[in-house]
Amino acid sequence: MKKRLLAALMAASLCVSLAACGGNGESSNADGGSGAKVTLKFNFNKSSTDPEYQWYEEYFESIKEASGGEIDYEMYPSESLGTSGDVLEMASLGQAVVVDSDLSYLASYVPGMDAGMAPYLLQDPEQVYKLWKSDVGQEWCDALAEKGLHLIDLHYFGTRNLISKEEVHSRDDMSKLKIRCANTPMWNEVVRVLGGNATNTAWSETYQALSQGVADAAESPMGLLYSARLYEPCKYLIQTEHVIASTAIVMSEEVYQSLSDTAKKALDECGDQFAQDVVEKVIANEQEAQQKLEDEGVQVVEIDKAPFIEAAQETPEHFDWPEGLYERIQQAIA
Repeated sequence: MKKRLLAALMAASLCVSLAACGGNGESSNADGGSGAKVTLKFNFNKSSTDPEYQWYEEYFESIKEASGGEIDYEMYPSESLGTSGDVLEMASLGQAVVVDSDLSYLASYVPGMDAGMAPYLLQDPEQVYKLWKSDVGQEWCDALAEKGLHLIDLHYFGTRNLISKEEVHSRDDMSKLKIRCANTPMWNEVVRVLGGNATNTAWSETYQALSQGVADAAESPMGLLYSARLYEPCKYLIQTEHVIASTAIVMSEEVYQSLSDTAKKALDECGDQFAQDVVEKVIANEQEAQQKLEDEGVQVVEIDKAPFIEAAQETPEHFDWPEGLYERIQQAIA
């Protein structure tokens, strides 16, 4: 209840440009919505110096152009509008916000969505798109809509590795590490699979946590490890490759339904195209980021992933997912 009240207060404080919402006196046009302009406030955890900032700008500019100007946007990097969980709540309440969120946060609305980011389940970046377009993915989209959320796209975010203040060479070595992760059941499970001890910290506080000894290590894709400057407190990159990560771009279902068919089509088609095009960009960015990390003195440690993969086989046992979901995902991405 407190979280919902906080989200409502945060939403009320925004100067939301949303004449298209229901109850505003606008009459619907012939193609399904009011056609009134809306400004979407996009909140994401990357900084303005991250290459993905420019990708997202181009993404939303393409939506603006394809919608004939019906959709405009504002960028809020480094979660400057609020945490992913808070902004998701704002979207579910009908606010004109957009958030990039991993599936573990969406599992709060649709149980089982976090199964899509289970450690070592997906093996290839292209499988993220396949999962989204599968029957499982479309069922998730429908269930999110019932909770007031609309999934614009699900795309590859990067392959997650561990950056550490200490050199480790095995899963047993990980037992001495306090590994920073978000405070969700799946992120705690990821740390269990890695063999470490979960330390729940907001991403914006990760650098400080590592610098002050609150955490010994953190995990994320290469690009984010570099742009967050985690190479300063940490000098070892452990190539665990434990999650083929995805990011969901999510907005309010109420706002989406208020749009004209032209604007809806712009979101649908631009989202689909972005999810396909971004894979090569992310892979190239990861390669560049790893080289930059090495140039900053970070030592790359190759590690036997077999013990981690074995530990990940237990993951479904730690969750009350719908029966057969894990196996359905395996079939969908095969």
